[in-house]
Amino acid sequence: MNTDNPHVRSITGFIAVLVLAQLMLGCASNRAVTSVTTRQVDMLKQQALAEQIAPGREAVVTSVESPPNMTGKWHWHPSETFHYYLAGRVEIEFRDGSKIVGVPGRVNHVPYGAWHRATTGEEGVRLIIFRVHQTGEPVRHLEEHAHATEE
Repeated sequence: MNTDNPHVRSITGFIAVLVLAQLMLGCASNRAVTSVTTRQVDMLKQQALAEQIAPGREAVVTSVESPPNMTGKWHWHPSETFHYYLAGRVEIEFRDGSKIVGVPGRVNHVPYGAWHRATTGEEGVRLIIFRVHQTGEPVRHLEEHAHATEE
């Protein structure tokens, strides 16, 4: 494998972050999934992608921890979004009525521009989010800031 290639290093680094997060966060099996009372989001990595393959795009990796029994606001992302669930349970509801469930070890995808909201289970949820994001855009757009014609 050519480890001098920056794309290989980026992908290898992302995989290493996922494995490390799983080891660090998954080891405490005898405690509640989360003890946070508000949603916590930590930026793990933000890096521009090569202009030759993804002009105007960046990779954004965040760690998210949400408290139990929380329903988030309707929103959408200017990105392709992938979730890797570390602990707990969450249900992602889309405007068309479809749903996806996040449980430890599963990877889910939220398409670009899809209106959605999350509802956590009794233990809350911990996950890693990987986005291929439009550089310079906000990470998410909340419903309360949308025009009525965009809904």
